[in-house]
Amino acid sequence: MLYIEVPECILCALESRMQEIKKFGVNDVNNYMRISMKISELIPRGRTPLFIESFEEIMRILNNNDPHAKEKVELENVASSILHRVIENAGDDITRYFEIAAAANSVDVPMRDYQFDIDDFVNKLLEDAVWLGISKNKLGELLGSVRSVGYVVDNSGEFQIDALLIRRLVDVGINVTVYARGLPYEVDVTADYVSKVLNNTNVKVVSTGTRYPVFYNRSLLGNLKEHDLVISKGVGNFEAYLENNLNLKVLFLFRAKCGPMIRMLRVPKNSPVIYSTL
Repeated sequence: MLYIEVPECILCALESRMQEIKKFGVNDVNNYMRISMKISELIPRGRTPLFIESFEEIMRILNNNDPHAKEKVELENVASSILHRVIENAGDDITRYFEIAAAANSVDVPMRDYQFDIDDFVNKLLEDAVWLGISKNKLGELLGSVRSVGYVVDNSGEFQIDALLIRRLVDVGINVTVYARGLPYEVDVTADYVSKVLNNTNVKVVSTGTRYPVFYNRSLLGNLKEHDLVISKGVGNFEAYLENNLNLKVLFLFRAKCGPMIRMLRVPKNSPVIYSTL
């Protein structure tokens, strides 16, 4: 599967990249033409290459290898300041940390029909999730037999919530390996950054080595299969999984931000979702 819905995913990539270069103050019409032409070239290759390599084109236009660096620091700082709310709300209920991790996936770059709002990130952090393919009670039971988890991370800001959940998993005796992009992509955290945040834990961090998500890295799929459970954050990782027709035991945590995802899962727009392939 190359796209969830071909027309809408292509329009999403085009609108997202146009909004992105506008956000960085680009006014030269030739650069907008350049992005449009690049997207046209990438369409036959599928959704993930379309988004990844059109972002690389933006990097070349801006002559900046990490154009969202300042924004990522701000997101992490905001999230760090509200972690006490997460801890107070979840207490010792580890499954509640999963719900909050899904709700935290509001962070994103501008995209079709969705605009990230830092106030929404803060105010909607404790929303209840829609559970699909698994219940909260079933997850609690499952965790009792899990010994190894692969955790696929996504955006900055929400990663602070992920780190809380990861530490909770370690506290109950689960070995956790975190998988992260090796190079900057949008507002996603990189493996180097994850290693710095989790340096006082027994968590192993694995880099994809590229800007591509782990579900596009064939050499790492064997690693993922060795875990009792894979936890994956974000819509982009979910779509990469679907595009490659993978068969792994994965618990996806994300917000349903786009039309195709909302229609496929039959959930309200922007709702936190916990979706299981177990």
